[in-house]
Amino acid sequence: MSEKEKPQRGKHGRPRKKNKPQGGNASGAGNPHAFNPDAAYGSGRSYLPSGHTPADLLPRLAARVIDGLFVGVPALLVYRVLVEGLGGLGAVLGALIYGVTLVAYATILEAGGGQTIGKRMLGIQVLGPSGGFPTKSEAFRRNSFYVLQAVVMLPFWLVQILALVVLLAVFISIVVSIERSPHKQGRHDEVADGTQVVRV
Repeated sequence: MSEKEKPQRGKHGRPRKKNKPQGGNASGAGNPHAFNPDAAYGSGRSYLPSGHTPADLLPRLAARVIDGLFVGVPALLVYRVLVEGLGGLGAVLGALIYGVTLVAYATILEAGGGQTIGKRMLGIQVLGPSGGFPTKSEAFRRNSFYVLQAVVMLPFWLVQILALVVLLAVFISIVVSIERSPHKQGRHDEVADGTQVVRV
């Protein structure tokens, strides 16, 4: 046995035990799903970037409202024109355009620079699980609930009611989860593998 392969021994000749790496929650040792105060919500392999403060709920809601004014209102005008011109078919096309526009807008801007117009105005930014900008897949998943708004606009009353109920439940779930999360991360952030909205 070479010198490198020989185990190190203590003063009584017994092999020394290797120190286990420290970090995370000591109470969760051996449990990969235990709460880790440093881990991003929804992703055990990602960690929050140091030095950032999580954005509160109200600025995040206000940013969504601003984005709705910039993008949602024009999309609604297109929807209205299509409904008046094509009736039920126009409502289906308009709802499709509305949903695609909102999801694409948020996905492209968040993946490209972490900020939509509303977020930029209010000084908040979306970070991906690794600490950089979210990927297009992550940005798409955290904004996919916009599709429910489009479904509410379809010209079928039963579908509208069901979609409205689901949309309300999703909204409440996101709000409650943001308020309860130590890092202000909602269910849509969990779906996106642990994205986070921070102050900049």
